[in-house]
Amino acid sequence: MAFGFRYCGRRHMAMIMRQNFAKCCEKKLNDQINMELKACHQYLAMAYHCDRADVSSPGVHKFFLQASTEEREHAEKIMKYMNKRGGLIRLSAVPEPMPCFEDTLAALKYALEMELEVNQHLLDVHALAGQQNDPNLCDFIEANFLQEQVDGQKVLADYIRQLERAQSELGEYLFDKYITAAGMHPPSVDPKGH
Repeated sequence: MAFGFRYCGRRHMAMIMRQNFAKCCEKKLNDQINMELKACHQYLAMAYHCDRADVSSPGVHKFFLQASTEEREHAEKIMKYMNKRGGLIRLSAVPEPMPCFEDTLAALKYALEMELEVNQHLLDVHALAGQQNDPNLCDFIEANFLQEQVDGQKVLADYIRQLERAQSELGEYLFDKYITAAGMHPPSVDPKGH
């Protein structure tokens, strides 16, 4: 009983600094956290599938491993934000990922579908924040996620198209070498040449 009382007291302290943060936005952000962790888990499974000796795609392995790390970082960023706003983080069980794919092209297509789903949910969070007159949440979503999502979707779409054009084992081998050099988010070019 004493533990429950202390917990409620601490929860009350978090609530006293809460301002203009609707419960529906808190719930939607919790959904987003869990969606990011699901994507992290899926990318991790995909990465280590590509690392198997019978698949042997080190470039694709590295790409999916980087994507897994980014998804985990997104979840952590949202959790830090929730704590700043006085929200309560609710993590759910992470579903079992798809263990393997027919080939790299199928894995990339699945990754693009996953990214589109994550992006749509972020857009829904942003729209809800606008409806709830929460400019801070709108700004947080815009500043930290929206452009990166669009950039990531473009990279995946490009990779899918390039691999569709290759359509041979030699093509997959060369694609793997290409992706090793490119990474998920190639460095942006400074228009001033710096």
